[in-house]
Amino acid sequence: MTKEQLKEFNGQNGKPAYIGFQGKVYDISKSDFWPNGAHMGMFQAGEDLTDKIHMSPHGEKNVFRFPIVDTLEDGAAVETANNAATDTVTPNSENMMSDVDKKMMEKRKWYKKNHPHPKMIHFPIGMFGLAFFLQILSIIFHLVDYKVALTIPVASATSVVGLVSTIFAVLFVIPAVASGALSFYINYNGFANSILKKKMVGSVVLFICGIIAVFAGLNEFTSSTTFFKYNPLFSVYSLFVLISFAVVTFIAAQGGKITWPEDKN
Repeated sequence: MTKEQLKEFNGQNGKPAYIGFQGKVYDISKSDFWPNGAHMGMFQAGEDLTDKIHMSPHGEKNVFRFPIVDTLEDGAAVETANNAATDTVTPNSENMMSDVDKKMMEKRKWYKKNHPHPKMIHFPIGMFGLAFFLQILSIIFHLVDYKVALTIPVASATSVVGLVSTIFAVLFVIPAVASGALSFYINYNGFANSILKKKMVGSVVLFICGIIAVFAGLNEFTSSTTFFKYNPLFSVYSLFVLISFAVVTFIAAQGGKITWPEDKN
């Protein structure tokens, strides 16, 4: 397949989406990251991306997981041979990168070495998870036996520890989202596909649910007259801890799809 023929497979109007890379043609039609043949607002199917794939934060390994459908003729080599008699020099595509592309590459190199988002996201995930399991433990303590004198106080104390964990979880959401926004700008040039949009919406919902859980918990546990009668089964705090844990799990799952992308079946 020549580069001119490759242009026909741009993923638009029902056509398959092919890209060229290192002399081979890959079918990326089933990828969630190439809707209508476009990738992150930067690349378009139907082109040879050998000299551009290094601009991707994921690198060339993700290309190799797609099926090879053909080989790609080196049009540049043919052109060089045809122009040899006239001493025409074919320009090096790497030297033709724009200043904007070069600056973006430098940003990605720096960010790839530091990349704070994967580190920061573990804190709210862990804290919301701890709060959830402590609340489950509180419910178990509460249901064990009302005749045991310490059962209810222990259940209440367990929930209070979970509330502290929830407070820290909400606080850690802020740097996690901030670092995620930085990743969004540097890695994807501000272009959001469906997975990234789900993460964004989920982050907003998580922060709101976390705030509600904190204030509900503070309201339920600060009353000295009800502390030893606290019932986690009928608690607004319990409800929003459950919701928060479900949302943070959903967000983590979306992040997993980016790290370990899968083709559509």
